[in-house]
This record gives sequence, C-alpha cells and structure tokens, in this order.
Amino acid sequence: MARVLPPNVPMYLTGFVRRELAGRQEPFCKDVFVSNKFDDRETPKARQVVIRNDGGPDTSVITSEPSIGVTILAATEADADNLAAMVKAFIRDSPGMQAGNPIAAVVASNGPYEVPEESTSHRRYMTFAFSVVGIPLT
Repeated sequence: MARVLPPNVPMYLTGFVRRELAGRQEPFCKDVFVSNKFDDRETPKARQVVIRNDGGPDTSVITSEPSIGVTILAATEADADNLAAMVKAFIRDSPGMQAGNPIAAVVASNGPYEVPEESTSHRRYMTFAFSVVGIPLT
C-alpha cells in the first residue's frame, strides 16, 4: 500500500501569493502581510491576506479536495476590493505542474464577499475548493 503525505495547501498558497504580489506594481499589492494567521504584532500591517485550510474529503489514496478560506483586510474599501480581486485571480491561476505545486485544479470558488467589520479595517472573504495531489513517501 502506498503511503502519501497530504500537502500543506495553505503553506504553498501563502508562498505563491507572496511571490505573485511581489511582481505587481499596483499600490494595493505593496506591503501586504500574507500568512495562515492574522498579523498579531503591536502594529499590524494595514493590508493582510490570511489563507486557512477548512478541511475536505480525501478522494483517493493520493488526492483530496480541501476547502480553503481566504480573508483580506485593508484600510480602505477600494484596497480591500482590489486586493481581493487580485488574490482571487492569482489563486484561480495556481494549478500547475511546477515542482512542489500540489494543486491540480481549482474545482470551485466563491466570493469575494464583504464582511461587516467593527474595526476600521475593511474585510473580504472568499473560498476555494481544490483538487490536490499528496506527496508519496519513499
């Protein structure tokens, strides 16, 4: 029987989104905190992208379909909307055959949706369902 490690999709996507943002010139793509947790420093960055795994079924010994939640925080509505749209475009384009990329397909996506916020931040939320391939143990 084959032993397969499930991929850490949020880890892959945080690196992927960081690299994609670094290549963009739009002001809302600059100085963005990207992680699987919110920036909890004393003075957090105004723009944040938080990517988390919400679970999902294994579809075979080597594949699964995780649901990934993505939260966008920004100081202005325009930055929140623009950053969310840009991140969605990146993630929808993430499947590929590159070494280390576990994403075979984006099965579905929802959002971005505005989430009411009591703070001065503007929040957007979206979800993605992926088909991913695990890492065979040798």
